[in-house]
Amino acid sequence: MSTSSTNFLTSLGAGSGIDSKSLAQNLATAEIQPQKDLVEKKITKTQNKISGYAAVLASLDAVKKAFQAIENPSSVVTKQVSSSQSSAFTATAGAGAAVGNRSIQISKLAQEQRSISDGFASSTAPLNGGRAFTLQLSVNGAAAKTIRIPALAASPDGMALAINSAGLGLKASVVNTSDGSANPYRLVVTGETGAAKNFTLTSDDGTGPGEQQTLSFGAATKTGNITVAGVNVAVNAGDSASVVAQKVATALTADSIVTGTSGRSATYVNPGQVRFTYAGADGDVSDITYRDADSTGVLFSTTQSRAFATGSTVSGIRFTADASRPAQDAELVVDGISVKRSSNEIKDLINGVTLNLLGTTSGTASLSVNQDTSGLKDKLNGLVTAYNNAIADFKVLTGPPNEKDKTDVYSGSLQSDSTVSYVSSTLKNLFLRNSSTTSGEVKALRDVGISYQRDGTLSLDEAKLSEALAKSPDAVVTMLTADRENKTYFGTANRGMAGDAIKNLNDMIASTGQINTQSTNANGQLTKLKDKLSTLNDRFTLLQTRYAKQFATMDSFVGQTNSLKTSLQSSFAGMMSMYTNKN
Repeated sequence: MSTSSTNFLTSLGAGSGIDSKSLAQNLATAEIQPQKDLVEKKITKTQNKISGYAAVLASLDAVKKAFQAIENPSSVVTKQVSSSQSSAFTATAGAGAAVGNRSIQISKLAQEQRSISDGFASSTAPLNGGRAFTLQLSVNGAAAKTIRIPALAASPDGMALAINSAGLGLKASVVNTSDGSANPYRLVVTGETGAAKNFTLTSDDGTGPGEQQTLSFGAATKTGNITVAGVNVAVNAGDSASVVAQKVATALTADSIVTGTSGRSATYVNPGQVRFTYAGADGDVSDITYRDADSTGVLFSTTQSRAFATGSTVSGIRFTADASRPAQDAELVVDGISVKRSSNEIKDLINGVTLNLLGTTSGTASLSVNQDTSGLKDKLNGLVTAYNNAIADFKVLTGPPNEKDKTDVYSGSLQSDSTVSYVSSTLKNLFLRNSSTTSGEVKALRDVGISYQRDGTLSLDEAKLSEALAKSPDAVVTMLTADRENKTYFGTANRGMAGDAIKNLNDMIASTGQINTQSTNANGQLTKLKDKLSTLNDRFTLLQTRYAKQFATMDSFVGQTNSLKTSLQSSFAGMMSMYTNKN
């Protein structure tokens, strides 16, 4: 009999004093704890397995990043460009630039025209009597385009702001010349580079007749909204062309498009027509816009019934072209061929090369394009390291648990797991197989010096890599990259050694891949185990409560029995005393 049993019987003999709470807890623990230990062990193992799958994904992602470093031609073999006269020009080269030397002689740089206004007393001096006016810009003799200067901005500063905001290729700034005159402020306007970008800039005080446009409308077949010149107009099904035109005229007249600018008007003139008159200071304008978003069926057309005509020039506004700064093209001779370009950044002269002209050359300069393969060695070493690290991680995951460190959740977490075997063999094949874009003798990573060692790791033979690059750098690029920049990884295609590997790794790492599927299953199992543990905890509480209740009842019974025993003993003692006294 156990010590606890002896104590229990002794307690019963004593009549009470049983620790029923502890006894109930011990009995419930004896029944539930072995089951809890088993479930908790499974939970720990499952959690470690999930951590193990996460480690596998991280290792594969590291290998993928290493392949991404060599997936594009521009990242495998770069082009190095040098200029013998870097003060005259520099250059950059892309993957398509041909290796070799070019002779370059620059006689002129492309430049923009610069025009300067007459002087103003200040940058905020009112112009045109504070009324709105326009500037008329003609580039290379083409039809003039209007730059509108509103009344609130009728000043040199306002002109500069309007010119810069017009999006017509001009840049303007107000300069204080501090020349000691009464009008030291001048507006400096520059155009775009190139001989064809010469320009004239004149002013118009807005006294000429403004442009008129006649807007024609059809009937409405459906209730809805139309938009005329940005103004919303509600129409009803059955509205005639005249009714629609009258509604448009009323809406335009009440809107700021008319009320906000003196000289504008919108007038109903004929059945189905509205005449919109612009102010002279509006200049030459575009056709009024129309939109039928609700498909009301209203037809629309516009015609110019009166053209804009310039008024007088604005007093005090005159621009003069700077004779020292005319618009001109860049002029240069490349390999004996004379060429002109409108910009100093030239991309279409030498295939794959962008020239940046900075000045004229002294005689003839040279441009050299060479291949730079120095970075490939480091990238391939990075690929080898990523693979070797992955294999080392897999050995830890599938090896024995780390008994010395109980906090190590990775060691042994995937022992006998077939998923890791699949991943290891698939990863190894990525490095062993031929590229989908072989080139001559360069067919696989082994041809650029990457090979397997006896211990299952990879190494890079740098001498073999240098030999392959020296002999056929283009073949190395083709094998690795398929000669394609920024490839897509959807669908089937030949992507080169790196691109094909990335596609396979994407499939392995994907949420629907085998690794994540196993991790998802493990998470599902973990949820079930935690639910089972919760159920066992609930059962422990119920058992403890039931046992405590039973032992409390028993303790009460024992107490009553002991009381009866004490009472009987007292009675017998009294009877014995009476008997003894009689004798």
